[in-house]
Amino acid sequence: MTETVTHTTTEIALSKLDPSPANVRRTGAGLGVEALAASIAAHGLLQSLAVRAKLDGAGRETGRFEVVAGGRRLAALRLLAKGKRLAKHAPIPCRVLDGANDAEASLAENTVRLDMHPADQFEAFAALHRDGEGLGVEEIAARFGVSAHTVRQRLRLAAVSPALIQAYRDEALTLDHLMAFAVTEDHAAQERVFAQLPAWQRSPDTIRRLLTNALVPATDRRVLLVGLDAYLAAGGRVQRDLFAEDRGGWIEDAALLERLVAERMEREAEAVRAEGWAWVAIGPEAQSQAWRCRRVWPVQVPLSAEDEARRAALASRYDDLAAEHGSSDDLPEAVAAELDRIEAELDALDARGRAFRPEDMAVAGTVVTLASDGTLRVERGYVRPEDEPKPDADESGEAEAEDAEGVDPADHAEGGPAAGGMAVPEPEDKASALSAALQGELEAHRTAGLQAELAAQPDLALRVLLHGLATDAFYARYADTVARFSAHPPALAAACPGVADSSARQAVAAAEAAWRGRLPDAQADLWPWLMAQDTAALLGLLAVCVARVADAGRDDWTTPRGAASIAARVAEAAGLDMRRWWGVTAEGYLARVPKALILGAVREGAGADAAHRLRDARKEAMVRDAAALLDGKGWLPRALRGPGTAVEGNGAVSDAAEAGPAPLPCGAEPPALPQAAE
Repeated sequence: MTETVTHTTTEIALSKLDPSPANVRRTGAGLGVEALAASIAAHGLLQSLAVRAKLDGAGRETGRFEVVAGGRRLAALRLLAKGKRLAKHAPIPCRVLDGANDAEASLAENTVRLDMHPADQFEAFAALHRDGEGLGVEEIAARFGVSAHTVRQRLRLAAVSPALIQAYRDEALTLDHLMAFAVTEDHAAQERVFAQLPAWQRSPDTIRRLLTNALVPATDRRVLLVGLDAYLAAGGRVQRDLFAEDRGGWIEDAALLERLVAERMEREAEAVRAEGWAWVAIGPEAQSQAWRCRRVWPVQVPLSAEDEARRAALASRYDDLAAEHGSSDDLPEAVAAELDRIEAELDALDARGRAFRPEDMAVAGTVVTLASDGTLRVERGYVRPEDEPKPDADESGEAEAEDAEGVDPADHAEGGPAAGGMAVPEPEDKASALSAALQGELEAHRTAGLQAELAAQPDLALRVLLHGLATDAFYARYADTVARFSAHPPALAAACPGVADSSARQAVAAAEAAWRGRLPDAQADLWPWLMAQDTAALLGLLAVCVARVADAGRDDWTTPRGAASIAARVAEAAGLDMRRWWGVTAEGYLARVPKALILGAVREGAGADAAHRLRDARKEAMVRDAAALLDGKGWLPRALRGPGTAVEGNGAVSDAAEAGPAPLPCGAEPPALPQAAE
């Protein structure tokens, strides 16, 4: 016979209520108590507690009551009393049970109830926000004990197309799907993406990508340059993803962003123009033009007496602190801060001690570009070939040869300026002057003699080579040298505008800057400097001079013919492994090649099974998934593989080889960046 449960409803002082050991809820009993307390404070206790009179050892009532069902509510009430938002003896509505098993009563309350569907909750929050009192986000958050961000998330979910909300109720969509659709408030776009994606392809990432593919990510370098605050202040709108961990978003007005970027770069260019440069170029095209330019560098200039005194005082203070505290890494905070400040001021003084010469600035220009990290890169000191200072006629035989047709016949007399390949000083005794023919013959003998000596003295020839290369690379293109060697680097930026941001180019640029800092300021001092260096220093400089002009060419090094090319053989000798300098990415390669090449890359880098799983995917999903599969695998396209690399036989790579080498990806970051040589 089933026992009948009876109860009476009454009010009992909060101070007389205790948790019951018979309450069946063991897991999560303390979860959400703060939110429940906020709800009780705002709406009152909507469900009474189920209690039983507490008995002593003799079975007599003690005047206290155990809460059989409603332990979380009791904890929330006590929390309100502790915060003095409820009296300790406040009357609490309770149902006093009689004739039932306490555990069974607790189990019944926690089992037979049905939680509200999340969609109903979203719509209820929206109704509170929209209808009746029109509660604000913060007020709703306070009433339900949740954060304002949680309220905004629920309101955003309630704003999803009603058709998709119904699909969620019907279990055709999951909550993750609904959160992905909530990335936009455009119901038409939501419904269009829902209709075009088959059920098996409705991943949250795919939904987000299709709904935002025409927008600019907030992580774009242009946004980093301008700043979201400036963009918003100019009237721009940001489409936020409230469900992403970083709460990222997308720029809706790309035209406004481009205008703000242009204005920011123009302001920087205007400040650089005020320095007195011959020209200032802006943007990626300017960077590509810089590859054909020679570079001039700042030279040492004397500091003022004040600056010199300040520098000496700072250096002395730094030495005193270092001597007092030693090389310990555990320096007092104040000492470490002072050392950092001294170092920063010394660096500023050192920078003030180097400046560009006015004559260099008169012919050189500056390039202002946007780096991949969103900062402006300002590179000063580029001299275009057409702006190179031309040598005077009395300093260049070539210049005289070009003007020979216009020379007065009298100038060809012995001692005239057209004699031989170079100007001959006017002798005091014209009778002793040599004929132009004889002068030329003697100079030819002198050149042959010098060549013979150099051929027998490798150390001296090395210095001559470096004098010509370093002059062309770091000084003036037409300066005085004994031999000419071209030091013009290949125009990589024309083929790959983002290559300047790659680690490989940054390493070479750092090495160039380091060597220019070690070379003498004036070209006239270069030869004595070279004569004073040991072989190790000379070879270090030679490596940088040669490296900056090396060109890997367009041969396919995986073929016998390509592997026999000089570029391939040099790469093999250098141990070139492009996995150190390039990594496959969606933007740098996968999104720019056909699906067949993507599948071929995955087959080689991640296995045939992985490629098989992607074969029917749409291009966007295939690119994303392939990038994830190949991440860290060290896969390289054929154009970047070294000599002797085996190419696995799959149609995609073979077809690519027949059509020509794959395009060189730009801007990808390699796994490691070696330090520039000192």
